[in-house]
Amino acid sequence: MSAMATAQERLCEQNLIGAYVDGELPADLTLRLEEHLNDCADCQFELRAHRLFVCELDAVLTRKGGIPVPADFSRRIAARATSDMSGVRTHSEHRKALVICLLLALSGFALLGATARYAVFVFAETFATKIFSLVEFIATSVYDAAVGVVVIFKVLSGKVQSGSSGPLLVLLAAAVLVLSRLLSHYHRTGATE
Repeated sequence: MSAMATAQERLCEQNLIGAYVDGELPADLTLRLEEHLNDCADCQFELRAHRLFVCELDAVLTRKGGIPVPADFSRRIAARATSDMSGVRTHSEHRKALVICLLLALSGFALLGATARYAVFVFAETFATKIFSLVEFIATSVYDAAVGVVVIFKVLSGKVQSGSSGPLLVLLAAAVLVLSRLLSHYHRTGATE
């Protein structure tokens, strides 16, 4: 294909007819388009159609006198549109549409339920595990404190005479406090490892 034929085809693809009719093309492009119009039947047809459209548009826009419109024109149109649309759909079409909407809603709920079910079960399992761990920690701490108190009481009861029990009770209370602090520290560090 020659370079001239390629340039002619590019002029067809650029849709320059509207700008040509309106006089908006530069002089060099106008000359090339006019040369192209001598050889291209498609562009000649488009030029005639565009000129005819512009003439008809000009005639409509310059016509004097308008179309008389009644005062309640918009109300009449709205009433007519409402009454005309009432018989467009049959009852069976309404039922079909309702069934389709219900099926879509149910399938959406089913999909959301399947996703939410997994999240709820994971949360419940994690929550139950934490609660059981907390209860086990408290029970172990209470048991260890009670065993410590019993051991300390047995050791001290064999060494103490009945007359000097006051200082012994203070010492016992201090030992219980120290022992409970040591046990809670042990369980806290054991729970984090």
